[in-house]
Amino acid sequence: MKNLLKSDKIKIRFFGLYLLSLILLFLSWFIGYYFLPEGLLSGRTALSSLARDSAASSMILEFFKIFILNILAFSVIIAGNYILRVKYFAFGYLVPLAWIILYGLTLGTNSFAIPVAEKLAPSWRVFLRSGPYEMMAAVLLAVATDQIAINKSESFFQKSETVAKSKRAKLKGRNWLAVIISILILAAAALREAYMIFEF
Repeated sequence: MKNLLKSDKIKIRFFGLYLLSLILLFLSWFIGYYFLPEGLLSGRTALSSLARDSAASSMILEFFKIFILNILAFSVIIAGNYILRVKYFAFGYLVPLAWIILYGLTLGTNSFAIPVAEKLAPSWRVFLRSGPYEMMAAVLLAVATDQIAINKSESFFQKSETVAKSKRAKLKGRNWLAVIISILILAAAALREAYMIFEF
């Protein structure tokens, strides 16, 4: 995993971080389903509070609501990457990892803003939902912008040092392409989620 995240190639770092995310997803989902009460996280996270417990009046409005809320979370990823990088680990990586854990717990405890009929047991069928693809978009954004830190440190226990402006990395064409792809994936996932809400 370490070697994957240290790679110079965006697609390799993406694979490493997304693989770690999927492991955390199923682990937290298992814990939520088997050990935690239903509805435990309902209304207790920032995004779920903003989403409220009812759908918008139309699928298009619901799509924009979901998309904008996720874009807000995306901005936190960029802010984290900008603030600090510890060796090969950008601070923004923590956002999709925390997000995926919350998503797993939400699945396991049925803590959605609009709950489903019953708790969902861990299953590969989660890939029919929009969540894993929202996470995929978040991970891709994180690895595409992980070089922009203005502060760096050799470990989490050492004081960070400011990176001189002349040495700060700038996003290249492949980085911008990955950012655009991540936003397109997010938009498709948001549309899928809005469709599922109104179809079912």
